[in-house]
Amino acid sequence: MLGRRLPKVRRFSYQPYYYDPEKEEREGRKIKFRRMRSSKSVKRRSLIWLFIILAFIIYFIIMLRRIG
Repeated sequence: MLGRRLPKVRRFSYQPYYYDPEKEEREGRKIKFRRMRSSKSVKRRSLIWLFIILAFIIYFIIMLRRIG
């Protein structure tokens, strides 16, 4: 432990916000929901990786049969 600094505790300020319908009406704001990621691209990428892995396994099996 020579020469090492101990990690310090990170401080943060947290102010909880509570939903107040009357205040929301006065300020004219609405709660907006948005998706962080679209699920379609995740499924498409997963399918591509599945085909790549499947092709590699088939290639590996063919190579083993040629050797053996």
